[in-house]
Amino acid sequence: MLKYIDGFSSTEVNGLNEDATFINEDFWLQNTAVIENVERRNGEWNIYLIFAHHLIPLKFIKRKIVNMSCPKKAFLTAHYMRRQAAKDQRGTLVLNMKLFQTNFS
Repeated sequence: MLKYIDGFSSTEVNGLNEDATFINEDFWLQNTAVIENVERRNGEWNIYLIFAHHLIPLKFIKRKIVNMSCPKKAFLTAHYMRRQAAKDQRGTLVLNMKLFQTNFS
């Protein structure tokens, strides 16, 4: 997938205003599943929250929250940050992996 996205960057065509309307029209953020993502970079554990639409999973926003030095604290903090940011604190709003049907031919 990254190979095809990289190919689009070499077309040297400017984007249109319609390409970024999902950022301005943020009403879709009301129906998002929140996913925590903890990555280790440069000796620190970075906590990211991903807000993905539960019906259109390729419509998402990824935001960096905080850095932690301890992996145990990082995973615990990520868990609580996800629960705090989620619309449904029980986690019933989840992504359906069957919706990821992409065809790059």
